[in-house]
Amino acid sequence: MTLSEAHRTTITEADERRSARGGAFSMFVDSFDVYLPALVLPAAMAYFMPAGLPAEIRATITTLLFTVGLLGRPIGSVLLGNLSDRIGRKRVTMISGWAFTILTLLMGLMPGYAQWGYGAIVVFAVLRLVGGIFLAGGYAAPIPLALEQAQVSRRGRVGGLIAIGAPAALLVMNALLLGVLDGVPEEGFLTWGWRIPFFLGFLLGLVYLWHYRKVVEDESVYEERRSTARRQPVAELFIEHRALITSVFLFTCGYWFATQMSVSFLPTLLVQVLGRSAQLSTTLEIVSSVVTIGMIVLLAAIGQRIGRRALLMRWALVMTVVVAGAFLLLAVTGRAGAPDWVVGLLYVIAKVIPSAPLGVILVYLNERFPASVRASGYGIGYMFGLVLPGLYSFWLLGLSAIMPYEYGPIVLIVGGGLLMFAAVRSGPETNPVASPAAVSSAAKEATG
Repeated sequence: MTLSEAHRTTITEADERRSARGGAFSMFVDSFDVYLPALVLPAAMAYFMPAGLPAEIRATITTLLFTVGLLGRPIGSVLLGNLSDRIGRKRVTMISGWAFTILTLLMGLMPGYAQWGYGAIVVFAVLRLVGGIFLAGGYAAPIPLALEQAQVSRRGRVGGLIAIGAPAALLVMNALLLGVLDGVPEEGFLTWGWRIPFFLGFLLGLVYLWHYRKVVEDESVYEERRSTARRQPVAELFIEHRALITSVFLFTCGYWFATQMSVSFLPTLLVQVLGRSAQLSTTLEIVSSVVTIGMIVLLAAIGQRIGRRALLMRWALVMTVVVAGAFLLLAVTGRAGAPDWVVGLLYVIAKVIPSAPLGVILVYLNERFPASVRASGYGIGYMFGLVLPGLYSFWLLGLSAIMPYEYGPIVLIVGGGLLMFAAVRSGPETNPVASPAAVSSAAKEATG
């Protein structure tokens, strides 16, 4: 018996469930902190910007404050993904969790344009950048651990559980925002009301850290890896698995080009470009979140049955056609003064479809990487795929030179959906339950 075997920790079913809940909680807290500015700032930008700016400039600054957080995540995926593969998922989870929890509190304490001028936006952007670096730890550590500890036959269910943390966060966030918008006068909202969701995010971070301290991990595997003469996980990833990481990058880049328009830009489009109320946007976000939760569970079950690759190829085409069509009709009817229920129906369709396969995607990407580089590969592939789509405010400004601003998202959705389809089609099926031929390969990857 080797030293690592003597110190090996037995993972029970209770440990598996606790780890799965930790992964879901991580996704919830991550989504809450990431998308908070995208939902809160369109209604609060008068606090951070002077009056009289054109709508397109206001929308661009709003989206940039959101985007800068996404740009920090690739940096975090390299640093924290490599660390997760070296010292363990739980340790990295606790490090990143404390960091982004404190940064969320600092964002809620920010002064505005009246106190710091444009410096307030600059400082807010810096906090978002650093927060994005540490939020990447939520993908590089607790999610891989939850899926590694799940039985193969239950991975789809666990992936769905983790993924619903994202729409659940949006549901809570928008319900809170709607209450604040309805219950706080406009002057009060611009002064202190917008801070409430950030303070809640801080409290959620503390609860998350309290829960995750009880998660169990077998650390002997990391001791064994460190005792051998292996390369650093990031180096191993790019030397031995170049084709794999390239394929995953293309997939996530395509997915995020199609998805960022719905997840991030849609509230800004509705409120700041089409001139609808922030209350309508928040209400539609709540409805969309409820529908998305059901769709994530449904698609996760289907992907477990028919195969994750098979489902994702089909859904990429659905996104390309249906979401692009919904954005087109939304732009046309919104400008034409269509009633709120028509705009709302199109909004929900455009919002739900891109997020519905998230549970399948989480499992699919983790199953593609061997255990020794799984946190690095999953984190880097997922986060670097966000870089170009995360600059969507610049893409939209560039496209506005040749078409109306509100039609720009259609181009990005179609291009992203087709890229996602091509990347999935060229890759393997990862679900050993749906593809018996993949059982041997999947078992080998799961054990490292």
